Amino acid sequence: MESATGLFRRNLVESTDRLRAAGIPTVLIKADLAGDYVYGNFDLVVPPGRLRAAQAALDGWYAHRTTYWLERTSKVLLEPPHGPAAHLHGSVSWFGVPVVPTERLFARAGRPEHAPGEADGYAWLTPCPSDRLRIWLAHALFQNLTLDLSELLALRPLLRPEVLAEARLEAAREGWSAGGRAALAVAVGAMERLDRGEPVPLPLPLPVGTSLRAGAEHSGHLLGTGRVRAATREASLRVPLVMTKKLRRRVP
Repeated sequence: MESATGLFRRNLVESTDRLRAAGIPTVLIKADLAGDYVYGNFDLVVPPGRLRAAQAALDGWYAHRTTYWLERTSKVLLEPPHGPAAHLHGSVSWFGVPVVPTERLFARAGRPEHAPGEADGYAWLTPCPSDRLRIWLAHALFQNLTLDLSELLALRPLLRPEVLAEARLEAAREGWSAGGRAALAVAVGAMERLDRGEPVPLPLPLPVGTSLRAGAEHSGHLLGTGRVRAATREASLRVPLVMTKKLRRRVP
């Protein structure tokens, strides 16, 4: 664990220092900096239109570059010789479908409370609490269709009334309010069962209907706001994604 934490810290600092030197700010998402770091990669969002420049800034730092065909224009995985890779995002999106507006993410982000290095030396930003909450939930709802134990632990300190209220308003603005409420209810229910010492399947699956309805809700919002290509993409991918994830759960 100590070795993994050290590699995470080193790679995060090295990559974000290089990006900062190139004039590219970053927001670290889906990482709980208050604990030990056992992630296989770390997720960095760069400003709109800066993904290619960010890759160029990390030339020489990484040894391998990987993209997934459904996200080849919005994400890239850069693997250094040792330790966790840098997963660069050109937007907060899943399978090319934007969910949390990147401009608002950067405008509301701040310096991390827990980070390695000197107090004034952080090269990355972290989302505000309500953005952190929504990103964890959106990742479960729109991509993984599950919540693992580390995600439940990361969500717990964010369940403050003021954070929940702001997150609900933002999710409504983004067009997935009902889906966000449903995913949160599943997460809170699991935490309550764990607190009572009751068994909980992990990773915790989200109900199939919840994901399908969230996709319909969000694609309808995208269509209504004139983002026809993104709406069509989400509508066409949602059912195959859900079915694929459901079948994988059945594999022994």
